[in-house]
Amino acid sequence: MSSYIYGNITVLAVAIAVDPDQIHHGAAVLTVLATAVLTYLAHVLSHLVAHGLGAEESSDHDRRQSVATIVRNANPIATSGLIPAVLYAAAWIGWLPAEWAQIAATVILVVRIGMVGVFMQRFSGKRPTFLGLWGSIVLAAVAFVIGFVKVVLTH
Repeated sequence: MSSYIYGNITVLAVAIAVDPDQIHHGAAVLTVLATAVLTYLAHVLSHLVAHGLGAEESSDHDRRQSVATIVRNANPIATSGLIPAVLYAAAWIGWLPAEWAQIAATVILVVRIGMVGVFMQRFSGKRPTFLGLWGSIVLAAVAFVIGFVKVVLTH
């Protein structure tokens, strides 16, 4: 779940930072995809190092299982850029206005992040609660603020 949230916040910052000219020239598609893929690779690498896969006490089977788990758990980071990339590509070829694509990408990413609380309750077999819904709204707002502040401070 942390990879899902992290990946979406990282791509959200890019979706906020993109300007309509980048969308019109196709650079936004590459920027979003590069951000998702490179964040994925950095995440996998950091977990491989953190889990000490070079440790002598683990068997080859354990190492392979650990690598497979790390790669699988990082997949939400890589997939977080797919919807914004498709929206930006649609704007690039003229199917959508660039501003609409950017707004839609941003809103979709915020909603994806915000739905985490409700989905977590659902996956654990519980009915979503009012408190869970409010937690989701707060999570979405905090994620948006993080993305916005990242853009303001780094771009």
